[in-house]
Amino acid sequence: MSIKVSNQEIINSLKAIFEKHQNERICVLATTCCGKSTLLRQIPNCIDLDDELWPQLTKEEADFISQKPWTNEIGDYIDKLVYEKISIKAGHPLFSTIIVDCDVVVYLDIRDELLAEHCKKRGNDFTDSKNVKEAVEHDWNTHREKGGKIFYYLVLVE
Repeated sequence: MSIKVSNQEIINSLKAIFEKHQNERICVLATTCCGKSTLLRQIPNCIDLDDELWPQLTKEEADFISQKPWTNEIGDYIDKLVYEKISIKAGHPLFSTIIVDCDVVVYLDIRDELLAEHCKKRGNDFTDSKNVKEAVEHDWNTHREKGGKIFYYLVLVE
């Protein structure tokens, strides 16, 4: 299912999806700098992957995944860590850059021009965010091909 909504409607759309699938494990997938943290703070019971993962990392793991620029090698290592350390509970949607074991996936897509604006405002590197976005899209497409989950696609337009 694909839905294009303004930022004002994103929260209501997510709440509706979360309500419909309240007894299932939900992963909200998006790249860096698209507004995941802002959204999850406005919806009760949501979890941020970073808040769950970072406290569990060793210094060496944290140092490795914090390297710049972001590379596929770093992404693969993050995936490994997340799959080992993180699980989703029903009723507590996880906002993430990686699809974790779940029943429902919501992809928050963002066009490159808007992503560049968000990166500039936040002082983040657009190239890194774009590389993460490409990895996120690959993960999304891979899981969709495999099936076995419910998929929602929301496009951020503001």
